[in-house]
Amino acid sequence: MPRYTYRRLTKLPTTADELRRHTVLNLPGMLHGLRFQHTVMQPGAVAPISVEDDTGILIFTIAGRGVMLLDGDRIEVAANDLVHIPAGVPYGLQTLGIVDWVYVLLQAPVA
Repeated sequence: MPRYTYRRLTKLPTTADELRRHTVLNLPGMLHGLRFQHTVMQPGAVAPISVEDDTGILIFTIAGRGVMLLDGDRIEVAANDLVHIPAGVPYGLQTLGIVDWVYVLLQAPVA
């Protein structure tokens, strides 16, 4: 059983009414010490495998494609994919294809 969570958000809201009804991902305790990062990785870029022992990470892909090495698994991600990496899970990142991989990273200390 993987220790990470992978979700594809297939339909994002586009109108004001849909935004009002949109489900919010609520993770208790995620605001204290929260770090937000917008990242653009160019084709061929690699972030080597590392482990964050004291923080959990959410990565939401906006555009492009990437490969995530998560706890020994290889996961390909694209637009609207959301990955949760709990503290202590080894991960690495690499762009896939010939376009930039654009994603948002949220990182917060483990409560």
